[in-house]
Amino acid sequence: MDDAMVTGRMDADKKARGNRILQRDGLSASQAINLMYDRLIQEGNAEFLAQQTPSFTAEDWQNAADFIDSLSLPLPSRFDTMTKAEIRMERLKKRGLV
Repeated sequence: MDDAMVTGRMDADKKARGNRILQRDGLSASQAINLMYDRLIQEGNAEFLAQQTPSFTAEDWQNAADFIDSLSLPLPSRFDTMTKAEIRMERLKKRGLV
């Protein structure tokens, strides 16, 4: 298969910033363009290139925050209402030492 050249113009700063990201991720500009063309062919359209960042409502953000907050809540334990002495005794009993 013969190789073909793809040429495009962009701001020099944009190119430099993009190339740094590609380099960090182990890709060249040619590889990135090839991946984009592969996806274009696979999808059969270019809609993925024009997708907007989804907008979230205040309720969406609150639900997300509530979920994150719930991850850090301590789980209830049967030891919560026991004194340290009662906990020690319970552990000794479980090990068969009392």
